[in-house]
Amino acid sequence: MKIGDLYHVIHLTEDRAPLDAWYDEVFLPRRGFMDANYFDGEQRDASLVTIADTVVEVLAPARFAQGWELTPIGRFFTRFGRHWHSIAWYVEDVGEVWEHLRSHGLRTIFPGGGPGDDTRPTGSTPIFTDPKETLTQLQFMRRQPLRGAEEFATRGDDPRHLPGWWSGWWAEYHPLGIERLAYLTIVTADPSQARAVYVDVLGGQVLGEESCALTGTDDVFVKVGTQTVIQISCPHDVPSLARTDLEVNGSMLHAVAFEVRDLDAAEAHLRTKGIGVIARDERILVADPADTFGAPFRFTTTSWTRDTDSR
Repeated sequence: MKIGDLYHVIHLTEDRAPLDAWYDEVFLPRRGFMDANYFDGEQRDASLVTIADTVVEVLAPARFAQGWELTPIGRFFTRFGRHWHSIAWYVEDVGEVWEHLRSHGLRTIFPGGGPGDDTRPTGSTPIFTDPKETLTQLQFMRRQPLRGAEEFATRGDDPRHLPGWWSGWWAEYHPLGIERLAYLTIVTADPSQARAVYVDVLGGQVLGEESCALTGTDDVFVKVGTQTVIQISCPHDVPSLARTDLEVNGSMLHAVAFEVRDLDAAEAHLRTKGIGVIARDERILVADPADTFGAPFRFTTTSWTRDTDSR
């Protein structure tokens, strides 16, 4: 099974438009991939915003639609509210991934919530995992390649695959100085289950381990696919944002961390946008989720894919 680049990470909220505006104000993302897109089949409203090498899906249940609370997105929102929702990756062959997951006893789900255990998907049909088995929901999607900028303008697709795309703009010209996605944090009380999924099943490479006093966690960093680092995070028995999330919500996608050039500059920009900082040390800054639509953001000067040998 070959996992490619990160497709997107989902930020769920109650109303898409205000969160879309917040991303524009704080991150100045590239748009045109998918904007203000309502899909009746899933009763959801969504946009895709590109920040450096990362795409975030801004997602909200269509609460104006009858029965919205019965859809998978509606059920998630009813239980968890504003939160990080799931991780999606590009793969070469969704059917191959389906077979691999099934061979390891993992269930699969089709779009709309239907069970996908008995039918091998074909073509561009994506598949999803059961979040209880993979500690957060995972999506696997085949990328439809673009032929160039003209097709992007008419069809819309991942701008990161356009000729001449440069993710370095956010590091060079945006005040946050974002270099790349640093890692995605999955909080859990069972790191052995997380290792079994992200190392044994998904073929991830363990990059290193550490204990972080700032976040109150023991962490294992695993590279999955071509670019994504998953931080498997087990909270200490002390008060922390990670421990509270685990106690209230269980194992799930907890935080998104961006690598930045300078923490002081990043903090200054966040504060000009009304975003407080609840914790910071010399290499990690944790933004207040009360100011970021419920989803914890971190900013760090450490790169696990580039600087592991010099740590």
